[in-house]
Amino acid sequence: MAEEYLGLPVSKAVISVPAEFDERQRNYTVKAANLAGLDILRIINEPTAAAMAYGLHKVDVFNVLVVDLGGGTLDVSLLNKQGGMFLTRAMAGNNKLGGQDFNQRILQYLYDSIYSTYGSLPPLKEEIHRLRQSVEAVKLNLTLYNSSWVQMPLTLPKRQPSKAEEPRQEKPPKEEAAADEESGRADVPMEKVYFEAEISRKLFEHLNWDLFQKILEPIEQVLKEGHLQKDEVDEIVLVGGSTRIPLIRQVIREYFNKEPNTSVDPDLAVVTGVAIQAGIVGGAWPLQVSAIEIPNRHLRKTNFN
Repeated sequence: MAEEYLGLPVSKAVISVPAEFDERQRNYTVKAANLAGLDILRIINEPTAAAMAYGLHKVDVFNVLVVDLGGGTLDVSLLNKQGGMFLTRAMAGNNKLGGQDFNQRILQYLYDSIYSTYGSLPPLKEEIHRLRQSVEAVKLNLTLYNSSWVQMPLTLPKRQPSKAEEPRQEKPPKEEAAADEESGRADVPMEKVYFEAEISRKLFEHLNWDLFQKILEPIEQVLKEGHLQKDEVDEIVLVGGSTRIPLIRQVIREYFNKEPNTSVDPDLAVVTGVAIQAGIVGGAWPLQVSAIEIPNRHLRKTNFN
């Protein structure tokens, strides 16, 4: 893809890896790249790459906190910077917290709404998949707007009359019941309904409030391990699409009593930093400052799962 975009062959590269990768994992990553025909000029940690995207390699800052919240994981890194040298002082995170968990809360709310209205849930996998896609769209819309709608047709089991209303019927012959059992289920009449529900930003925040608060756990941990107070953090960098959520930014802002740096697209922060580093190493970038990472072999990541 890179070669198609550039219209040139690519033979050398700078790559990024998670900060917790040990020497063996880094070596295997380089080997895999070599097998693909790439000569690796440098490996850079993802938090360092994000800091470079924000221009922090050329700014007079000392302590940088990188909060990376994506679709499924949360990673928080505390970087110490002197000149153009970065040292990762502490890492913590949650491997089971991200955008998909926020989606699941909305989905569960919609399931409850569908069941309370129609007495059943959609059995068709295709419709469940479309419902999940609608939930993702709603979450993205709520970043910009105060409310968003889920609107879609559903195929549901037809609501059966209550026992008081149900006409008496003779029991089916034993062989018919056995045939139904053999086929896996009795035929259930289905009906088409048009389901719609409005999800407000306030409701979304209420459904996920406890999950948003969990973001502070690894932040507090890295500050503890780095022996820093909140007001000693010079720059807070946000990475990952889920950091666009307004309440998440608010939680971080209120905790530090400081605005996080949101000047770079959080989805592109790491890859932008890697591209900057590649440009500097290759001599094609008009900067003299390059990011040099000091290895910290005693570093271990604390996980809050």
